[in-house]
Amino acid sequence: MEHSDKPADDALLREASDWKLRLDEAPRDPALRRACADWRARDERHENAWRRVSEAWALIGDLPVQRQRWPGHGEAPASHRRWPRGAALALAACLLLALLPAAWRYWQADYRTGVGQTLAVTLADGSAVVLGADSALAEAFSDGERRVRLLRGEAFFDVAADPRPFLVVAGEVRARDIGTAFSVREDDGSYGVGVSHGEVAVSYRGGRARHLMPGDQWALDRASGTARVQRSAPDRVAVWRQGRLFVQDRTLADLADTLERHAHGYILIADDALAARRVTGSYDLSDVDAALAAMVQPHGGRVLRITPLLRIVL
Repeated sequence: MEHSDKPADDALLREASDWKLRLDEAPRDPALRRACADWRARDERHENAWRRVSEAWALIGDLPVQRQRWPGHGEAPASHRRWPRGAALALAACLLLALLPAAWRYWQADYRTGVGQTLAVTLADGSAVVLGADSALAEAFSDGERRVRLLRGEAFFDVAADPRPFLVVAGEVRARDIGTAFSVREDDGSYGVGVSHGEVAVSYRGGRARHLMPGDQWALDRASGTARVQRSAPDRVAVWRQGRLFVQDRTLADLADTLERHAHGYILIADDALAARRVTGSYDLSDVDAALAAMVQPHGGRVLRITPLLRIVL
């Protein structure tokens, strides 16, 4: 039978994924293999869905593990540098890589949120903070300085008046308040600072500080060390507080990290060129699958949901 070029619909992709999972769990069951063969032969669309899912399974086995997801950003052990074949093992590897660093950061935090959750807190000085989804924050105030550490995710700060300087530390990024309301973001591969009102002095690795004004959106790619500042309306800063994601010239790889904080599971982009494509737009965080599809479709991408916890972008 020749394969149809017509994309399989989501229901058939889910059925094909279910067959694949069952065969992976019982590869020597002849009755199960015959039943799967009958299902594939029943309709050309079934065979097309099976082919798409099989391609995704093969990609899981061939893709390298991202180094930054191991604790301390060290090299992954040699026995884990490639995804094991089989959906259950691949999914377990995804979850292990995602959860170990997060557990360590959360252990250090004074405030934390789960996936898809936000939290409003008041710090000891009266500053108001909204902590974004899957985020962690540690408070370290002293007599001479109000310092907080953003360990993961993002937060919006409305800083109370106080003679002590207010400093947000995220990795090697420093954002110092100068009478301000501003946001700070730290994902696995990038940082961001946006100013709603007032002024912020932001620096990286102790370098010269850059002063940001209302509407300025500062973004840093940690891998290249390249920083850029773009302008937008001040009311677009931290619109995730209203359930939306405003994106201005960010890569799909970067956005995958952000979306993972708003929906349970792991997003795997199977094409390096696609992962490097840049996106600008506004998306609804209440439907992460629709947001991800809207981000990748203009670049020829398609989202395949293998299980409730694994999305692959082809």
